[in-house]
Amino acid sequence: MAFITEAELRETWRGGAAQFDFPADTRFSSAALDFIRTWQLDVRVGGERVETFGAQLHHYSQDLTPNSLARATERKA
Repeated sequence: MAFITEAELRETWRGGAAQFDFPADTRFSSAALDFIRTWQLDVRVGGERVETFGAQLHHYSQDLTPNSLARATERKA
């Protein structure tokens, strides 16, 4: 499992990367997710685009695989 920080994303982004591809079990720090939202980066984990919704912060131990952010922000009935 990889854990990606904002500094790692920023370094790759400065190198001219237009799309970021990571293995399926990759997780991101809160700062990395904020960086993705701020710069509207095209980040893919296991081939699926990471969707970032609003400004909600997620703890590093949460499931941050593709589209899990949608599940994390759903309201429970």
